Amino acid sequence: MKKILIGSFVGAVIFFVWSFLAWAVLPVHLHTFKYTPAQDSIMAMLNGSLPESGVYGMPMADNRNVSGFDAKFQEESEKVMKESVGKPMFSIYYKKEGYDMSGFTLLRGFLFDLLAVLALSIMLAPALSLKGSFFSRWWLALVAGLFLNACGPLMQFNWMGVPGNFTIDMVLDNFLNWGIIGLWMAYYFKPSN
Repeated sequence: MKKILIGSFVGAVIFFVWSFLAWAVLPVHLHTFKYTPAQDSIMAMLNGSLPESGVYGMPMADNRNVSGFDAKFQEESEKVMKESVGKPMFSIYYKKEGYDMSGFTLLRGFLFDLLAVLALSIMLAPALSLKGSFFSRWWLALVAGLFLNACGPLMQFNWMGVPGNFTIDMVLDNFLNWGIIGLWMAYYFKPSN
């Protein structure tokens, strides 16, 4: 267990550093989010129109007073869906109180990185420790990137209409991230002689 904890901690440091480089230094996410010169007027309109923090999808049926299965809501949802074919759609991630990149945010990010690498280490350590080439051990960790992409950005692209530029950047980041962490894991979890 000690080996898994040490390997996971180092992997989390790699994950954290890579995330910083990918978002703040390298051009990996240069076009993940698009800019509009109308941002000030859009933000002012949203601040006056959205009642609370949350994720808003538009168009959609009014779900504010719905709980459980509601036939009327289902009918209205189908109607909105049919009327929306071929028209623009929006997803808005809105945080009324703003966002502060504080020390706590960075610490929480590192803990999430540690949790991700720890989970992968626990799952893969037995297979990584078996006799096999460096490439085969690295490949196992890279498959984690494939799994995350299939369950995350690709699902969002398919079901939530997340645009292709965002999806491609997130898929690329996941593969690069887990490819780099995989190099560490393939080295660290090598079979003992």
